[in-house]
Amino acid sequence: MPRKGRGGARQGTPGTSYGNRTDLNMPISTVPNQEYGMATAQREAQQAVPMGSSPSVAAPQAIAQSAGKPLPRPGELPHLDATGRPLEPVTAGIDFGPGPGAEAMNAGRVSLADQISANARNNPSPVLNELSAMASSMGL
Repeated sequence: MPRKGRGGARQGTPGTSYGNRTDLNMPISTVPNQEYGMATAQREAQQAVPMGSSPSVAAPQAIAQSAGKPLPRPGELPHLDATGRPLEPVTAGIDFGPGPGAEAMNAGRVSLADQISANARNNPSPVLNELSAMASSMGL
């Protein structure tokens, strides 16, 4: 039935194939050897909601170009390149072996008490002042 309104009249017939809508033209299919009644339920579900087209996957070349990195050739293993930190031990950041321990991972962090007190200076509030004092007394 034609509709009037924005975009002009539209024609459409339920159950008709349309060349520009390939998602509506897919045949209904079921999985073989299902339990009794499951194939019928599957057919009815496919009739209720038409299947969409398969998602397209970007080619690896397009992904590599968008990342700005060249795609490795067959036989190349770019993750086996030389390290960018030749003087740093591989155990740096863990609590055993040479190099700094886990404390190095916290370098430059601001304590919770300092963060709350900075917030209290910008937004004066007795609650924030109390929270800052509590965090400071707890060593946070």
